[in-house]
Amino acid sequence: MINGSATPDTITLQRTLPVKPARVFKAWSNREERMKWDFPGEDWVIAEIEQDFREDGIERTRFGPKENPNIEAYGRYQIIEPDRRIISAGTMRSLSEGEPSSATLMTLDLVADGEGTLLTLIDQSVYLGRGETAEMRKSGWETILDRLETHLGG
Repeated sequence: MINGSATPDTITLQRTLPVKPARVFKAWSNREERMKWDFPGEDWVIAEIEQDFREDGIERTRFGPKENPNIEAYGRYQIIEPDRRIISAGTMRSLSEGEPSSATLMTLDLVADGEGTLLTLIDQSVYLGRGETAEMRKSGWETILDRLETHLGG
């Protein structure tokens, strides 16, 4: 362990997307679609993704820069309400370091907004002093949501 810190933070982001909640939910719940947009860096990739999309199902993703995708996100789906809400809990770690850098509860809410969807993402995390920060996470989520919006035709 690098240090004994445990720094909590909550990030809340909203986007209005040009498609119905069912389409946003499908983009989030479909493994093949997620591989196209769910990574936080310009030259980053998803190298592997295991997704058992059901309540109590697991998700494990290995991602990062194209030359070294060595970050692992591992979690479990807590609540899935089709076309409405996804809540998951998990950890993030650098595979080269081995120890978790954060633990997270993520809530994704989808609400019909005219012909589109109001997406609200709430990330409640504890950062463990191993290089990852709330500012990095927020920037990553903003990039991911930009990619999702582009993927959905926005």
